[in-house]
Amino acid sequence: MSQPLVSVIIPNYNSIGFIEETLESVFGQTYPNLEIIVVDDGSTDGSFQCIEKSNQPNLKLVKNPSKGACAARNHGLRLAQGEYIQFLDADDLLSKDKIAEQVALLEQYPNNVAVCSTKHFYSTVGEGVITDTPFLYTTDNPKAFLLNLYGADAKNHNMVAQHAWLTPKKIIDKVGFWDETLVKDQDGEFFCRVVVASQGICLSENVLCFYRKHRQSGNVSSGKSRNHLLSQLQSLHSKSKQLETEKNTIAYKNAMALQYKIIAINAYPEFKDLSEQALTISNTLGGSSYEPVLGGKIIELVKRILGWKAAKTLWYWVH
Repeated sequence: MSQPLVSVIIPNYNSIGFIEETLESVFGQTYPNLEIIVVDDGSTDGSFQCIEKSNQPNLKLVKNPSKGACAARNHGLRLAQGEYIQFLDADDLLSKDKIAEQVALLEQYPNNVAVCSTKHFYSTVGEGVITDTPFLYTTDNPKAFLLNLYGADAKNHNMVAQHAWLTPKKIIDKVGFWDETLVKDQDGEFFCRVVVASQGICLSENVLCFYRKHRQSGNVSSGKSRNHLLSQLQSLHSKSKQLETEKNTIAYKNAMALQYKIIAINAYPEFKDLSEQALTISNTLGGSSYEPVLGGKIIELVKRILGWKAAKTLWYWVH
């Protein structure tokens, strides 16, 4: 019996330090029926030429220069022939059975999406840490899954890395492409649409994906510019709309209030207008008592005595 084709879509931009290891994690998959689509966004560091030297027959290398990672993923989707889609960034990794185990699950539940835990690491996967275990489970209630992830208990929240998912192409066809106007939380917005359009989540308990963290800020996940914060707001507006049928539940109000407050805290004091906009929405939903750790002992003392705004102002001027 033939195994369904899986399309692995990898956007590449100046990833010379990581792309070989990333591709090896794909070439080493125990699942045999893969097409690997690398979409180069105009690299100038030799990574395109490095990929070009690969003699893997199932590797397709194409150019889509200077349009961004979301546009690269969308270009890959247009080229993809697979029944299932695996997204993977050019510096991240997959455990060797990741795709095989998730395909096996989705063949039993063809209208679901599959997910696995993520190990966050800096240089080697052995030093990595898994933080998402309490948030991942098999369920036929995708909206409850998302709300738990976003903070349904008003205290705890987490994220799912984009390469933790394996998605039937037919579900992606229903929800459309990645939003190319977003510069931060593009994956959160996209997979919220995907999960809501599914009939449930299948957890793969025996495999992992590996998310490479960078000590130097400058990557998208660490961005806190005005454009990054506006993108987060736009993404969160989309998520709240996708989950609007749950708007009268405590879980929805807790989760959305918490998420908007996080943006308010991140925006303050440099972008007070964005902070107040997000805080107003949070308070409309009932408010949130959530406060993250903002700094060392002095800043945390200021937070306890004078509140998070005073602590963030001190942090801002110190840094």
